[in-house]
This record gives sequence, structure tokens and C-alpha cells, in this order.
Amino acid sequence: MIRKKKIILSFIIIAVVLLLSISIAYAALSTSLVITVNSTQNPMTWDIAFQTGTVTGVSTSTNSLSSCGSATATTDTISGISTTLADVGDKCAYTFVIRNNGTIAGKISSIDITKPTNTTCTIVGSTMVCGDITYKLHYDNESSTSLVGIGDTIAPKDGSTPTLKRVVLTIEHTGTTASTEDYDQLGFSYKITYEQN
Repeated sequence: MIRKKKIILSFIIIAVVLLLSISIAYAALSTSLVITVNSTQNPMTWDIAFQTGTVTGVSTSTNSLSSCGSATATTDTISGISTTLADVGDKCAYTFVIRNNGTIAGKISSIDITKPTNTTCTIVGSTMVCGDITYKLHYDNESSTSLVGIGDTIAPKDGSTPTLKRVVLTIEHTGTTASTEDYDQLGFSYKITYEQN
């Protein structure tokens, strides 16, 4: 009987050792994965503006008498445009750049054109015709048929490189005869408004 008790006791001890080794082996196979975020989300940035600098008008003339002069571009204004169109077909082209240095894409929500003071004009999109003078906003170059329009987009910057859009304002004498009178351009302006895309 003592022997049976020893065998039973030995069996119980072996069973307890086996159970402990199984639970230890199970614990060794258990893994916890933890993901933490320990920083602040950087804000998205809105930064659409003109590229600053001098904008020199390029003249196309039939008799070399037209002149375009230079304008100054700040981040939100281009000012100082002054043209002399001497004959039919004469044109001044001012090339400037709109840049997006932010992380938010933009789209044009409105294009507001202010007519020259005391002048009758017709406006369609980004084109304005005032008698014999036609104003247009083109993309890329002065002869492009791709006109700036509502809904046009500009992508956000790529890494640290701003997205650039080249825009050209053309002012052209599109009449049939040269005029002996001044064309009043005082008060004329384009206002392009971007909103988040």
C-alpha cells in the first residue's frame, strides 16, 4: 500500500510538473504588440500666391512702336502694367507664375474682372473685350488656347518643391483700324480667388 501511495504520489508530482511546463511553454509563446503615436500632427498649410519679382511685358508689334513696360508682382498683387499699342495686331504679354507652396490643393472659385473706368466692355470667362482692346488670361504662353477658368486646380507642393502654374495676361489691339484716341485702362483689374479643392 505504501508502494501504491508512492506510485500515486509520483504520478501526481509528474502530472503537476507536466502541467507547469505546459503553462510555461504557453506563456513563452504569448506576444503583445503595441502601437503608440508620440507626436503632434503637423497642420496642413494653405499657401497659394504669385511668385514675386518683376514681370516684364513682351511686345509684339507691326511697326515697333508699341511698348509694354514692366510690372511688379508681390504675393497677392501684380501692379504697374502700362501698355502702348500703336497699331492693329499689337500685343503685350505679361507672364507670371502662381505657386502653391502649401499642402492643400486649390481650385479657382471665381474670376472677377473690373472694367476700365468709363469704358464699355464685354466679359466672357477670363476674356474681356473693350472696343478694340482684348484682354485674356492664358496658361503656359500667350498663344495658348487654354484660358484660365473657374474650377481650374493647382496641386499641393511635392515634398519641399512648390507646384507652379505659368499664366500669361495678353492685352491686344484686335480692332480693324488704328485709333487716334487713348484707350482708358484705369481701374482695370483681374481678381482670381482660390479655395480649397
